[in-house]
Amino acid sequence: VFYEEELDVPLVLFDQVLDHVLRIDRVLRQPMGHLLLVGDSGAGKTVLSKFVSWMNGLQIFQIKAHSRYGIDDFNEDLRGVMRRVGVDGEKICFIFDEANVLGSGFLEAMNALLASGEVPGLFDGDDYTSLMSACRDSAARDGVIIDSEEELWRRFTGIVQRNLHVVFTMNPSGGEWKNRSTTSPALFNRCVVDWFGSWSPKAMAEVGKEFTIRLDMGDAESVGGSW
Repeated sequence: VFYEEELDVPLVLFDQVLDHVLRIDRVLRQPMGHLLLVGDSGAGKTVLSKFVSWMNGLQIFQIKAHSRYGIDDFNEDLRGVMRRVGVDGEKICFIFDEANVLGSGFLEAMNALLASGEVPGLFDGDDYTSLMSACRDSAARDGVIIDSEEELWRRFTGIVQRNLHVVFTMNPSGGEWKNRSTTSPALFNRCVVDWFGSWSPKAMAEVGKEFTIRLDMGDAESVGGSW
């Protein structure tokens, strides 16, 4: 099951969670389906994205940012995930949290990727030559004979657009929210926005009940308590 493969604790599903699951699922089932999940930290944006991706058989990709992680590392990760989709035929959900935006170049690259399925200058020189060779082999395996590099490139970017789903997770209370919403228009033009509000007291009670139901709490009803 999902939580055994991806989480350390069970995933508790209640009505409000299911509302978001259905919204995310509807988008990720569509070609070129991308999401912008907006809510406070700890609201479950990443977990639910992983859950719906798992339900739909999508591989999950997240960058592993560290203190020395820079734009060159990010570009290398982008090249890798795009090759996995456009050449190897994988269907991937790229979950990208705003905490991993360590420079303006990160969002510029993602903005271009959402807008056109490519990032200008990402594949140059030997990287481009290697990519074209791999694309030619991939097309041949699919029974498609393409000689022109321009056609190979169009095929590659078309597959990336269809099968790479990007999920941005952002916190509206962060200081960069306003700037990012204006400087990266594709975040809103190309993404479906899902706002995560605060979970209701009833929802929190359901979570608490799920995690304590197997504990010996005594007779709650006899002391005036109930769920």
